[in-house]
Amino acid sequence: MIIYCNLMPARFNGYTVGPVILIRPSKRGDAGLLAHEKVHVAQFWRTLGIGPLLSLFIPSLRLQYEVEAYRKQLEFNPGSALYFAGFISTKYGLSISVTDALKLLL
Repeated sequence: MIIYCNLMPARFNGYTVGPVILIRPSKRGDAGLLAHEKVHVAQFWRTLGIGPLLSLFIPSLRLQYEVEAYRKQLEFNPGSALYFAGFISTKYGLSISVTDALKLLL
């Protein structure tokens, strides 16, 4: 289910809660963002719902999940790797540099 609303942390344009995807209305046509969030839904189902919960407490798992999702988003926005690496290094509470995040994305 996709809901277009602003009911998510301010630092994100999309957010997934279990099988529900929230997208800011201003990003309605962003196919890459939607693909990114669909990866998170797949992660939810692949782990029977426990993976995303565990990622709240296990930074390495959170990193793995975000890298997987941003790699999918890169298929739609191929020139955005550095931009996405910046997100990974600053928006998820991870201790990773932009350079190291970029290496994981490419």
